[in-house]
Amino acid sequence: MVAWAVGAHPLGVHPLGNALLGDTINARPSGLGNMRILSDALLLHFMAEYLDGPSVVALGASSRMLYALASVPHVWRDLYAREFGEEVETWAGSWRGTYVAAALAQRSSHATDNTYSQRVHAASQMRVRARGVFSDDIYHAFLTAEFNPRAFLERAAHIETRRWQRVHKVATDTPPDRSDLLDNFTRVDARSTNANEFVEHYAKTSTPCILVRATDDWPCIVWTLDYVGQTWATRKFQAEAIHISGAAYVDYARSPGGGGILQAGNGAHLAVVPDTSPFYLFDARVASDTPEAKAGWRVPHQVAHYPHGAQDDNDARTRADLFSLFGDARPDFRWLIAGPARSGSGWHKDPNMTSAWNAVMQGEKYWMMLPPTTTPPGVYVSADQSEVTAPASISEWMLDFYAETKRLHGRREFGGDGQLIEGVCRAGEVMYVPSGWWHLVVNLDESVALTQNFVSVVELPAVLDFMKHTPDQISGFLKGSAKASLFDTFCAKLRAYDSALADAALARLAEREERRAAPKGDWRERLCVDSPSSWTLAGVANTEDLGEIPW
Repeated sequence: MVAWAVGAHPLGVHPLGNALLGDTINARPSGLGNMRILSDALLLHFMAEYLDGPSVVALGASSRMLYALASVPHVWRDLYAREFGEEVETWAGSWRGTYVAAALAQRSSHATDNTYSQRVHAASQMRVRARGVFSDDIYHAFLTAEFNPRAFLERAAHIETRRWQRVHKVATDTPPDRSDLLDNFTRVDARSTNANEFVEHYAKTSTPCILVRATDDWPCIVWTLDYVGQTWATRKFQAEAIHISGAAYVDYARSPGGGGILQAGNGAHLAVVPDTSPFYLFDARVASDTPEAKAGWRVPHQVAHYPHGAQDDNDARTRADLFSLFGDARPDFRWLIAGPARSGSGWHKDPNMTSAWNAVMQGEKYWMMLPPTTTPPGVYVSADQSEVTAPASISEWMLDFYAETKRLHGRREFGGDGQLIEGVCRAGEVMYVPSGWWHLVVNLDESVALTQNFVSVVELPAVLDFMKHTPDQISGFLKGSAKASLFDTFCAKLRAYDSALADAALARLAEREERRAAPKGDWRERLCVDSPSSWTLAGVANTEDLGEIPW
């Protein structure tokens, strides 16, 4: 585990285990009364799902324990969503403050007196030191909210460097510069790499890489979080579960009670707990409905073409992404993404077996990648791979499973299997994500990026396979599109566009199906083939006596 220094909870809440060693009387029994038989998690759920804001405020005013429970940010975030929907008009410093502001605005519009508003506002501003409150649920929400990914990774790099010193018997008080220990991405100079070279060396081999100097002449290189807030101040963006204006999102991202990162000693700990998992601006419409984005959007030329036929510039869009053959019915495929440190995307695969590129305009992004067949620790996939379960926030996953991932899939010299690819993609660089690869992305600081999913000739057979055999998992197409017929529709459009390309892709699809249907041998052969290490059962037992099926 990577050691992580945590500051004091702003209300003085401590983990439950501290109650065994401290001399402070546990406030829970007297503070909850008959409700003490209920767990803190259940009480938090009850507040968020069944009470309204004034009731939560009133409940929190009755004891220190209930006040601490009523101060957890996600309670107010859920209350806001339930009562006011997904539209966030203004950000008032925290989810509690934003809820109260919306309630006051709504109440004042039809109430003749403001007694109610004054009472709610006064109660919402109250700050109480929750002495004697010990709760793992409350403290864990604070722990994940205070998580600083850059500081965490700097600590991890220090630990990794010391391990390298021990393995290589390097005795010195000054750690060597081994920045590659936490960054093993291949970096490709975009200025000297053409499309055909990129396809041969990276796309066809399914090799993630980072293109450097790829955005030097892009107009959108000036896009920052300030640019988003000023240029699109009133435009509503999609930020995961909410719609919020550009100006309000910038306020949210930088607010100590929103997406901001608190630093020990800056005084912010005395006031508010940040949002447990910051909302990530992830908007698919800005590129098509704003003149600034239309004029500034670019595509790396290494992925804009595939080596087939004449390189006609007028046909570049289709060659860059064969899903464009669907026209307006195609899934969303390009997004403006922005957010504060801690925000990002947890472990996932891109939809419909597409590949992707991600170009950073501002900030730095830390990436972790694993091959398609290696499920990340802490992530659970259903048998048909249609459902993925993982920790609720990136912070939570990093704290709980980062060390295990490094142990299992990190560098071979440290006992891992070497499958993990990790590193930082910086402003001006473009990440290439091959089809089917697992990846996690977390912003190390304020970040703005462009990303685009695409289907080139390389991943076309895999996409056709996915559409034919798992039509229920196809996502993103317009409502009303019959998923069962999308495969046939796509094949017809491919034939009309390029019959030779369609025939070649369908032939490779047939080969994939034949390999999948071929006998796999008995269970002993499959066990050894599927294992990440090469081993046999020799010496363990006489395989003649083990029977046809494993124990």
